Amino acid sequence: MKGLSCDLGVAAVVSLENKILLVKEGMGQFKGKWGLPKGFVDQGELPRDAALRELKEECGLDGEVIGLNSLREKITNGQPAIFIVYDIKIYPGQTAKPCSEIAQVEFVDKGKLDDLDWISQTMKSIASLSKPETKSSIIDYSSVQGHPYLLHLHNGGVSVE
Repeated sequence: MKGLSCDLGVAAVVSLENKILLVKEGMGQFKGKWGLPKGFVDQGELPRDAALRELKEECGLDGEVIGLNSLREKITNGQPAIFIVYDIKIYPGQTAKPCSEIAQVEFVDKGKLDDLDWISQTMKSIASLSKPETKSSIIDYSSVQGHPYLLHLHNGGVSVE
C-alpha cells in the first residue's frame, strides 16, 4: 500500500445545553471571524489528540473525546484535505480563556449562530447541526496492536464492547 500526503486538520465541538464553544480569530486571514477550536495534526500525533491539544492551546480547556462529530473531505491543490471534528466533554471547574492568536472564546447560544461572521459555511454547519446527545463509541485497540489504534463507531448509543 502506497502512502499519500494529505492536509489533515481537526476541530473540537464542546456543547453545554443549547450552547456551543466558539473562538473568534485574532490574527491571520480569518481575523475577526468565528469558528470552532481547530488546527492541524502534528507528525506522530493521533488526530483526536490534536483536537484536545488545540482545545487546550486556543481555549485553555482540558477534556476527553467522547465521539466523532463529523468529517469534511475535499481536494486542495490536487491532494486530499481531511478535517475531522470530535465531540469533547470538558472537565468541570474550568474557565475558557483565549490564547494570543484568539481574540475571544465564548459559549454561544445555538439560536444566535446566524448573527456571527463565520470562517466558513462548513464551520457554521458543523456548529449548527451538532447534537451532543448523539452517541458514538470509541474502542481502543492500542494495547492489542502495540501502537495507537482507535476505532470510532457511530452507533446510536448502542454500547460496544
